[in-house]
Amino acid sequence: MEETLRAMHLANTVDNTYEWGVGWLRTLLAAIISALIVSYIESVSDFTLWGWTVEWFWGEVQDLADWLADKVSNIG
Repeated sequence: MEETLRAMHLANTVDNTYEWGVGWLRTLLAAIISALIVSYIESVSDFTLWGWTVEWFWGEVQDLADWLADKVSNIG
């Protein structure tokens, strides 16, 4: 009985280690491929992900500031 449990534990440990390693490998591969795809798209067009993200975020900040200013002016 103890040998069976030990074998099951070893198999589970090997499986977890394999899945962990494969999971990280897939994650790194997906990140590298995504970076290369975005870089290629940016190099052949006038699209920039960084500029688009910053512009979107700044627009959200301005909308929030306008909303807050409107709320404060309605209180007073």
